[in-house]
Amino acid sequence: MILKALDTLHISSVSSNNILAGQSFELDDHFGRQLIERGLAVEVASDEPAPAVTRKSGSTHRTKAE
Repeated sequence: MILKALDTLHISSVSSNNILAGQSFELDDHFGRQLIERGLAVEVASDEPAPAVTRKSGSTHRTKAE
């Protein structure tokens, strides 16, 4: 799932750097829905450009607690 951050996030499975508001990134559907439910991201239409940050493999998913 391709998402766009609505706030600054740190998701170690996506990037070692912060994901800034407005930046697009890719995350699996389960964790993507959790971010959407928490109001931290929105899903990007499939016809939009590729994400600025892509998911790294072999990492666990963590999201910023608010």
